[in-house]
Amino acid sequence: MYLGIDQQSGLVYEGIEGPVLPVVPRPTVTQAKLIKRDEDWNDLPTGIAHSPMSWIFREDTFDPVTRTRRGRLFEAESRQPAAYKVLPDPYEDPHGRSVGAGGRTTKTLFAYKACAPLLQEPQRGMGLKLALGTRGAASGWRIVQTEVVASGCVMVTLKSLSAFGILPAVNLVEIPEEFKQSISQAIERVLDAAFRESPISVIDHCRDALTVLLSRWLVAQGHDQSILGDDLGKIASAVARSPHDKGGISWLAQVVARLHSRGKTNEAHSRGLRDPVEEDAELAIQILGFALRDIGWAT
Repeated sequence: MYLGIDQQSGLVYEGIEGPVLPVVPRPTVTQAKLIKRDEDWNDLPTGIAHSPMSWIFREDTFDPVTRTRRGRLFEAESRQPAAYKVLPDPYEDPHGRSVGAGGRTTKTLFAYKACAPLLQEPQRGMGLKLALGTRGAASGWRIVQTEVVASGCVMVTLKSLSAFGILPAVNLVEIPEEFKQSISQAIERVLDAAFRESPISVIDHCRDALTVLLSRWLVAQGHDQSILGDDLGKIASAVARSPHDKGGISWLAQVVARLHSRGKTNEAHSRGLRDPVEEDAELAIQILGFALRDIGWAT
């Protein structure tokens, strides 16, 4: 199966032997790039006119509750763009005035075919990250299922990696003025790093954010300001003591502190610990969200 995008109008065409049939209604198509290294985020496409050789994702369904997208993935044809004789699109030419011989009209299309390179990846790409969008704005997704459907298309199911569906918004109204900037900056660093940087880096950002967040909350509750210079372990212990009694936050904060230590090569080696993975980084982000909600500083 082929997919074609009109160079002038952006109208979409498809077909088994070539992109000749207009797709009605027009689907959502997005440029895509497989992310194998952190540096790949700096090499995203810059729009179809400037980066026509990128992969294309054609969305079929989107579930905002489970944060999953399902659609077809295409790779570029070798010559871009090229002229194709297509059937007239009913939106553009409802009366067929542009029809020539054989009932077709000529269009200049960016053409794409089923994304065979993904099938050559280990596990047919399952578990890898896929960026959708351009360098100006892109989102991160994990490939959780890959199939080849009867038409020959490569169908993928994607799970969102966006931290904006995980972390609650910070309620700045509840935070003392002197702490608003430091807390906002710490949370922002987590959001910038989430699923883009390595798991160790994301965990480090979460540890720092928890240290800033909980120490400032303790001071706002009347604790001595010396707590602002303590590490996360001491802060977590203080959170658990009376009159705060936030045992859940304390235990979870210590989990993040333990995950952080796994990022230290010598300590991990001496204790026989495995390296942190993406799921560990996601756990750290979830713990930060739990802490925000439990101390009442989330919207």
